[in-house]
Amino acid sequence: MILTLLIALLSFNPVVSTENTNSVDVTITNLRNNDGHILVSLFDDAESFPDEEEKAVKSLKVAITNGKATFTFDGLSNGTYAIVYMHDENDNGEMDKNLVGIPKEGYGVSNNAISKFSAPKFEEAKFTLNGSEKKQQVLETYYF
Repeated sequence: MILTLLIALLSFNPVVSTENTNSVDVTITNLRNNDGHILVSLFDDAESFPDEEEKAVKSLKVAITNGKATFTFDGLSNGTYAIVYMHDENDNGEMDKNLVGIPKEGYGVSNNAISKFSAPKFEEAKFTLNGSEKKQQVLETYYF
């Protein structure tokens, strides 16, 4: 009886889920100073990207050191994502713009998909996580 139970326990092969084992290591470069913080959001849908932070999968406020910001998004499910961020130099929590609406603070998106004439598009910034991946993104900051 004990031997049968032991064999049954040893042969049990549980299914291990990789549902939330993806991660993305992010390094943001080309920051013009160490003032303020980086405000970054990770999205999984095109409709809310890039402006509806409250609909982001994850959002972070990251310190800047030596002109760079480094952080990780952990525990991500398989899927398609895009990152958007801004260099909030004055720590007021919003993108400051000039009189004609051009950003005064730096910003960027995944895949460095920056357009000078329109807001970033999810389709250009997206990347896919599948399985138990650890992706890396090195993002360049854009200033007007």
